[in-house]
Amino acid sequence: MKYIPLILHVFFVLLLQNCGDKDYADTLEGTTTIEIQKDFLLGEASELQFEILDTINLEAPGNPPITAIQDIAFSKDFFLLVDIKQGLLKFDNSGGYLRTIGELGEGPEEYTVPYAIHLDEKGKIVLVADWQKREVISYDLEGNVNSSSERLPGHPISFYMENDTVLVVQESLVGTKEKPSQVLLSAIEPNTLAVKHRESPLYGYNSNFTIFHSIPRILSRVKGESLFYLPIIRGDIKSHTDTDTIYRKEEDRLVPEYLLCFTGFDNSHQLRIGQMVMSDRYVFLRVIYENQSHYLVIDLENKRPLLPFNQLFNHTVTEGIMPRPFEEDVFYSILRDEEGFEEKNPLIVLFRIISEG
Repeated sequence: MKYIPLILHVFFVLLLQNCGDKDYADTLEGTTTIEIQKDFLLGEASELQFEILDTINLEAPGNPPITAIQDIAFSKDFFLLVDIKQGLLKFDNSGGYLRTIGELGEGPEEYTVPYAIHLDEKGKIVLVADWQKREVISYDLEGNVNSSSERLPGHPISFYMENDTVLVVQESLVGTKEKPSQVLLSAIEPNTLAVKHRESPLYGYNSNFTIFHSIPRILSRVKGESLFYLPIIRGDIKSHTDTDTIYRKEEDRLVPEYLLCFTGFDNSHQLRIGQMVMSDRYVFLRVIYENQSHYLVIDLENKRPLLPFNQLFNHTVTEGIMPRPFEEDVFYSILRDEEGFEEKNPLIVLFRIISEG
């Protein structure tokens, strides 16, 4: 198990060296190559076509001020959100504030940097990943603390369900160009918070990113498969590359599922993916090139880039506005009134994308 990161790293380097070689890509059984051309990405942006299904206004009387939403978990009768300054908040589905769950602080039953949440409706508990403390805290839905996990091997940044197992994605503590960071994956039992594979995480691999949490969701569920994204930076490292890889998790190893090949870009300029959101059909990307953000939709069903876009709901696209999966083919975005004189709480918009082509 301890050799998996090294093997994956060597395999990944070899894979990158052959990105432009179609014959080589075709030999990777089950791997799909999606080409993203510079002229396409930097070309004329289009407006995403969508159907608004519902809106939730968080600017209701009595609501606490929302600074920045880190994560949301929806339920039939309520939803939970993590705000950087307010902590974990519970709202009814009309946007009315119900209660705060837990407290920000340094105490044993408090969270310092709440980064992600996992809602277990059947067990009537919510798990909070504390990035700073490197632990998971369990609360009931009335706000009472249940227990805390042991210290994790890395900083937790997201939760995912795999069958009946809760997976905790973590980033390693320190990363440099000489010794890159690792992404770690551990399993946690939601009731006891016992961590499995704590000494030897399910898998980990190196990346040239030194900070992972600029991409909030590294692992995703697409058509029942666990997909894991390996981000890389180009242009400011010695070996220029033009491919990002989305892996499929098979037991305790990673298998390439999609190769995102960038063509026509000047390798003297920095090129990287700053944000990726995956759903069953679409991938939404924020691609940074020459210090400018460009937003792109990839159609996984048709295995092609669909369109570049920079506007959504008449707002300039930001990380918060980026569509995020809600359920099946429904997405949500977080909108703020950035032009108003007075700071207001955001609006959550639920919508369905109208397919083009």
